[in-house]
Amino acid sequence: MKKQTFKNLVSLAQQESPPHVDVADGVISTLTALVYKKPDPYRAYAWVGAASAAMAACILLAATTLWQSSSDSVSEIMTYVSWVAQ
Repeated sequence: MKKQTFKNLVSLAQQESPPHVDVADGVISTLTALVYKKPDPYRAYAWVGAASAAMAACILLAATTLWQSSSDSVSEIMTYVSWVAQ
């Protein structure tokens, strides 16, 4: 039963003709628009600038952390020295 229904559907599908669609004008206009696009000469500079900014942020974070840890040590020594001096 199912095989016969499938065969009927296949024969009906083979008898149909595809609709006529003309897409050549749209394809040609899209291709010509792609050809005339010029690449941005500053795109590489933007990527280098972004990488430099990210590295600078990391260095700033590390320097701030190091400065805070070293300033805490100095502050601790100065507190100890002033306590001994009294």
